[in-house]
Amino acid sequence: MPHSRLQQAFETLMERAPSALFQRARALYLNKYPLDGRDSTSPLRLFISEESLDEQVVDGGQEGERLAVVSIKPITMALVHWQQPEPASTSTINSYFQDSWGLTAPQLSPISTPWFRDGGHQSLFTPPEGLIWVRSSPMPAREAEAKSD
Repeated sequence: MPHSRLQQAFETLMERAPSALFQRARALYLNKYPLDGRDSTSPLRLFISEESLDEQVVDGGQEGERLAVVSIKPITMALVHWQQPEPASTSTINSYFQDSWGLTAPQLSPISTPWFRDGGHQSLFTPPEGLIWVRSSPMPAREAEAKSD
């Protein structure tokens, strides 16, 4: 996978984030914690600005088995120049994406408002294709099927 470091960081963030059922807590978590990790000291940090959530119930492969499947994709990501009012230099941005994520810097769209709680200058971008977190869980048998046993 061409962006395996980013995928791994995204999966770690999603595993720790509150469930999508708790929208306010999840939004706060995603605004507060970067993909770089909780203890990042980097002057640039990567956040999930907007995400897409898809929930489905699918056949599980065995007769009567059903799975609840949740898929989360970032729609927009934010590059934040941590606690700085101005964007980072182009060379700093290019180095950050290459050194931290093994990626070429994407096209960034600077935003005039600072990141969450004056966290710093933010620029938004579209995440790399294929960045996704998927989890599934078995569902209980339907009552009608359970009663027929």
